[in-house]
Amino acid sequence: TSTLCPLLVIWIQSCTPDVSTCPCPDTAVWCFTYTCQKLSRKHMKDYFYTTSRSQQPVIVFITRKKQQVCADPDAVWVKVFVKFL
Repeated sequence: TSTLCPLLVIWIQSCTPDVSTCPCPDTAVWCFTYTCQKLSRKHMKDYFYTTSRSQQPVIVFITRKKQQVCADPDAVWVKVFVKFL
């Protein structure tokens, strides 16, 4: 399993209970840090971009266990995951 850096996430609003149907166009979370390590692609289910209201551009990956993980959209592995999903 991957070890992640501590991640501070503030809930701004809630999406629908089923993450798979939640496009979250209006930023459900704000991320203040990115994950420090590459995640396992097999654990990722979906992703969304935060809006321009966020402090920094972020892609939020949603895991199969419905956890949200913030990632740097400029990281090579993040770009690969986005194409895969």
